[in-house]
Amino acid sequence: MNISELSKKSGLSTPAIRYYEQIKLLPKAKRKANGYREYSEDDLKQLFLIQQAQQVGFSLNEIKVFLPSNVINWDHDILIGLLESKIQDIQDLEQKLSISKNNLRSMINAINNKPDEMTCEENAQRLLNLYYTNNKG
Repeated sequence: MNISELSKKSGLSTPAIRYYEQIKLLPKAKRKANGYREYSEDDLKQLFLIQQAQQVGFSLNEIKVFLPSNVINWDHDILIGLLESKIQDIQDLEQKLSISKNNLRSMINAINNKPDEMTCEENAQRLLNLYYTNNKG
């Protein structure tokens, strides 16, 4: 398939495909007699792997480490180590997000449950003081 067909099937732009080839994330394309690039189904599969790796948070440089352009050269130990490291990154992020979500719920609760006699301005000041004191040390 030519680069435009690969682009349509993969959902990537032709400049992105050329870039992946340039940085050796994708093997150098074979050339037809007319000079056009010719790609295989394996190239398409490689692009899908790259996209999936990006979706879970790997940078292109990280992908280059564990996803050589020729899958025969995969290093099992490096691959497993990087995948486990990414799982830990995701777990750390989940924990931070959970804390943030709980903080937002607490803030909503504090805003909605202000004493009736308190104005919104007074409640805002109360919340500022509360959060300042709680995060001070």
